[in-house]
Amino acid sequence: MNTIKQPENKSENQQEGNRNMPESSLKMFKGGNFYFDVNGQQVRVWFSSFSGKEEIYVNEALVSSNRSWRKISEHAFHLEGETYRVRVGVRNWSEAFKGIYIAELYRGKELIDEDEINMIGDAKEPFSWRKFGIGLLPWLIGGFIVGFLGSKFAFSLFS
Repeated sequence: MNTIKQPENKSENQQEGNRNMPESSLKMFKGGNFYFDVNGQQVRVWFSSFSGKEEIYVNEALVSSNRSWRKISEHAFHLEGETYRVRVGVRNWSEAFKGIYIAELYRGKELIDEDEINMIGDAKEPFSWRKFGIGLLPWLIGGFIVGFLGSKFAFSLFS
């Protein structure tokens, strides 16, 4: 567990509690970020779905770092004399394949905030064969072209 020392002079936004928090997001090659506000302090959870690396920042100071490929991993840190835990990952493997990631923030054993990132979009909408076919069509056409040209090249090479 890590303890972070808070700055003596808080900014005006932190004192009034009206900090503008960035929106949680996930980018394919840069990883994902969850943002939480704890008594005017910004808690940022960064994770990489490729490398399994996870980092927890409080006001951009690193307080916890871990590498995990488990469905859910947990980080603990102290802030203003209280113990906080962050759980980050996926609820189940089905959601992992849909690109749905979650983060839960606990004060002690009490869940105080949670957030979810849906990488693909609204995965809760019903399955559509039309959307599936339209999404698959470019890959089928590309595979046909590569297969056709590859076979022409192979036949010309060995005949």
